[in-house]
Amino acid sequence: QTMRGVTSKIRAIIPTINTSGRGGSTQNQQKRTFLTHQSRNAAIQTLFQHLESNYGNLPSLIDSGPASETIVSEDGILHPHHLARLFQHEATALHVPNFFRSESAKKLGEELIQESLRGSGGGSNNWKVSTSRGLESSDVGTLGEHSPYNVAVARDQNNKDKESSPIDEYFDGVQREFRSRRRSQSSTKNKDEDSDYYKLWPLDKLRLELEEAWPSGAGLARETTKQKRNNNDNQHSHPRPFGGGLPRIMRGPTRWKKGFIHVDELGPLDAMRGLFSANIYLTMPESEKKDEETLETAMEDNRNDDKKPNWRRDMGALYAWPLGVRSRWDWYRNAMTLSSLSAQDPEMQLNLQHVLGKPNIIRPKPGDLVLLCAQRPHCAVGFDEGVRVSLQCFLQYNGLEKRLLIDC
Repeated sequence: QTMRGVTSKIRAIIPTINTSGRGGSTQNQQKRTFLTHQSRNAAIQTLFQHLESNYGNLPSLIDSGPASETIVSEDGILHPHHLARLFQHEATALHVPNFFRSESAKKLGEELIQESLRGSGGGSNNWKVSTSRGLESSDVGTLGEHSPYNVAVARDQNNKDKESSPIDEYFDGVQREFRSRRRSQSSTKNKDEDSDYYKLWPLDKLRLELEEAWPSGAGLARETTKQKRNNNDNQHSHPRPFGGGLPRIMRGPTRWKKGFIHVDELGPLDAMRGLFSANIYLTMPESEKKDEETLETAMEDNRNDDKKPNWRRDMGALYAWPLGVRSRWDWYRNAMTLSSLSAQDPEMQLNLQHVLGKPNIIRPKPGDLVLLCAQRPHCAVGFDEGVRVSLQCFLQYNGLEKRLLIDC
């Protein structure tokens, strides 16, 4: 009965269009009114507004019980059963404290801050987010030899120079990034000694431990198709690996004080597939300006009031909402609100804060790892002062018996 009513509304909004090329006189075809792109978009928007006003109920789709939980791996180890729960959407997030040694994380974070200050223009490259209006600037900057893949794709679509390709530049930069992050300069002044040494890059540690923990293994995603630009292009004749992750930097004051609520992929949750985000935290803004007494007070607040969001107290923290949209019908009947998860609009953000309710609050410390479903709403809480540095990559899950694919 519900679907019959929806069908009637669709017929009322969108007139029948003859696209077969058969039947009807020329005179009748001339009289027929065809929808322009603009009127079609308006009709679709009207349809979804009708669906949501009559059938929408996003708060009813908030998960409860185990699916709403943030798993905490207190021993600092990735466990297969924790990963399986997360990837099958039977948990909202996975927090692994002390995944990387705290002091080493802080030191690396400071090195990356200095690297960002030495960059061209005195800063990092803005990590532009994909929205309904195209790529838009965000509060996040990136460091490294290549851009995020979504930025490279957008540049390639607008590229008019046939001699160069932003996609090729991305894959070439990936190889440079791998080599540069594993090698460091020694402080020795003895010219007879080798001044280079190799270190364990935290994202390499993550990749290794995912390979060891996940039953079907894990590794870098690779391009599936490659269009050669000329017949002599043997250098790129084999599928190339995607990036394994990039440093992300947020500097205060951020634009979105309460965080920009978003998803990295729009679509219903599926137990057989999903997109997940992994972040290793290096520096947090609170640690730069709080003395020991204030830290003790904050820890006490966390114990007594842990589930209540307070953006002033939670500066730099991660909010993740256990929203569980698991069917197309649930998606369509809430499409207007869900579409705002890809729009940087203040009014839409206020509405999302209202309808999503209380988030899971994760307050990571330097060295912590957090994995979450990138299809569930989440945000990094803004802050006025300090710097937040993390290392981030994406994980593609395609079933329990499939290899995890890592990209950035």
